[in-house]
Amino acid sequence: MSVQVVAVKMAEVELKDIPSKDLPPVSPVPPKAEEKPAVKNEANAAAAPGSADPSPPTPSPNPVKMPQASALKRTDPQQNGGEAFVNRDGTVAEAPRTVKKQIQFADQKQEFNKRPTKIGRRSLSRSISQSSTDSYSSAASYTDSSDDETSPRDKQQKNSKGSSDFCIKNIKQADFGRREIEIAEQEMPALMALRKRAQGEKPLAGAKIVGCTHITAQTAVLMETLSALGAQCRWAACNIYSTQNEVAAALAEGGFAVFAWKGESEDDFWWCIDRCVNVEGWQPNMILDDGGDLTHWIYKKYPNMFKKIKGIVEESVTGVHRLYQLSKAGKLCVPAMNVNDSVTKQKFDNLYCCRESILDGLKRTTDVMFGGKQVVVCGY
Repeated sequence: MSVQVVAVKMAEVELKDIPSKDLPPVSPVPPKAEEKPAVKNEANAAAAPGSADPSPPTPSPNPVKMPQASALKRTDPQQNGGEAFVNRDGTVAEAPRTVKKQIQFADQKQEFNKRPTKIGRRSLSRSISQSSTDSYSSAASYTDSSDDETSPRDKQQKNSKGSSDFCIKNIKQADFGRREIEIAEQEMPALMALRKRAQGEKPLAGAKIVGCTHITAQTAVLMETLSALGAQCRWAACNIYSTQNEVAAALAEGGFAVFAWKGESEDDFWWCIDRCVNVEGWQPNMILDDGGDLTHWIYKKYPNMFKKIKGIVEESVTGVHRLYQLSKAGKLCVPAMNVNDSVTKQKFDNLYCCRESILDGLKRTTDVMFGGKQVVVCGY
């Protein structure tokens, strides 16, 4: 920033006389008298080149000797921007030369550099929202950063009984997962009543069930009910994002062979399914599938094992479609049950549960309280 020092009052500035060779002394002229002769002289100057009469223009009756354009105030670029002023007596004085000074706004520059850019603000907001989502959906606070960076396949974990026939995120989350399962038991009174009634009879004794569904607290209640009725279970996840790590830890602590964790890769997904199936000395005779991936894997990789299956229960549209394809091709040699089209499943999935999940999704995305409101969802 440059600061220009100019005299405010001409009378108070010491004037310095300069030679008047270039600029003849003139007397001050009122502004109106200054304008008219200037226009006339310009007109005469413009007509002079094309005029046939070489004689000079006729002077006006009251000739006024005008100063040059730069006489009143002159700026000479050759003199570092100095300015000249005309005094009352006709002398020309030069004002002090302009003093240029560059002011460094160091503090403001540093403060500006500290401000985050738009990309930085967006990435910061994304990281905050992502961390809050992770902590909300799973027990992220129970694991440290080293556990999160290490793949569960590279860990050596054992439950309190010394068993290591599982692969989960962190066995230390078992207590927290157990509390979630206890809450889910209160919402599933039918399974709890069945467990209480038939637990002593063990009607599922000899059943070896391999399952591939979502690993949630509700799935844990189903698995523990099957085990209480006499069945042996090995389980994997049908979705790489839906696994509740704390629930999987509680199941592993309870002696279940569970191979699932949240955030699996595609290779991890198929590896977990294979670990459930390919076990020495263990032949599954029932399949509980969601999506058809487990059925497809056994059919392709272990055809002899697939022939010994007693029954398949499929609960998804995709899995049922795959079973119909095998049936039309004459390759479905195992009895299969289409649970997806059952009335109970349709009512819960397409009516009751969707109603709950839609409201849950709206609340999560809008942060709006729905108490005392009516919600209308169109076009779903």
